Amino acid sequence: MQAVLDTAHTWFLDSIAQELNGALTIQLVEGIKGGARQFVEVGETALGPYFPVRVEAESRCIEVRFPNAHAFFVFNESFDKSDPELKKGEGRFLYVADASSFRTFVESRTSVAQLIEEPYKEYVLWCEDRVFHVLSSDPPVISLMRHKHDLAIERTNTWSAS
Repeated sequence: MQAVLDTAHTWFLDSIAQELNGALTIQLVEGIKGGARQFVEVGETALGPYFPVRVEAESRCIEVRFPNAHAFFVFNESFDKSDPELKKGEGRFLYVADASSFRTFVESRTSVAQLIEEPYKEYVLWCEDRVFHVLSSDPPVISLMRHKHDLAIERTNTWSAS
């Protein structure tokens, strides 16, 4: 089902929920690249032209569920910066991280490494407006959702150069 993630131009956060049993559910909605380039106004400067990327009526919705999330960190994608400890695996929007500063922090500041008996992995999920780092004993389950998203929700303006 990871193929569904990788076939989109991009994804936007729709919702996130954590259950009492530790399950973490992240719902995403597809960002579709427009067909015509437009200039982007930044103050007095026009940049581009770039393709707008928007949530459209035909955008797909997916759910990424981590059944056993032990720790997670979520931050605004615009705050992302290089992590010299990050060793990432394959994947465009979702991948396993063999090492990261997040994992180092969790293992040094919590008892996860000592108390969790089953092996766990770190998963990184990237979307247009958020980055998720999740330590989980179980791989995520990715499902295509049947419901439609709310087009009235204002999304981050995103542009594509290619």
